[in-house]
Amino acid sequence: MRYYHIKGFSEPWGDEVKSRLAEIQAGYSTRMGAAMRHAGHYLKAQQADKKLLLILTDGEPADIDVHDPQLLIQDARQAVKELDRDGIYAYCINLDSKADEYVADIFGKQYTIIDKVEQLPEKLPMLFMSLTK
Repeated sequence: MRYYHIKGFSEPWGDEVKSRLAEIQAGYSTRMGAAMRHAGHYLKAQQADKKLLLILTDGEPADIDVHDPQLLIQDARQAVKELDRDGIYAYCINLDSKADEYVADIFGKQYTIIDKVEQLPEKLPMLFMSLTK
């Protein structure tokens, strides 16, 4: 699993952070459960009334060495349960047009599918506002 630091909790939103965000490229496998647990580890340590973990993905959990896709879907589902137990609300924004086949199994009703990436800049602020009010 690769985990990229984009913005720290105390780091201001600025050109450096925007630059890191703009440099993100897809690659490798989608070990969603492991990534959520890793992010949850850092989020759990933060002092906040509400803790929201937004997962932005372009596909279902997958890895070249796992041949049963249900294994990674169930692992991601378990990670969502663990986050919930720790007081962290996990919400998925999925950019995969085939997400209907698996995303509810992982996130229940805590997801939005945006199957046209061009709509992301328009929809993301509204979605974020609805999740943080």
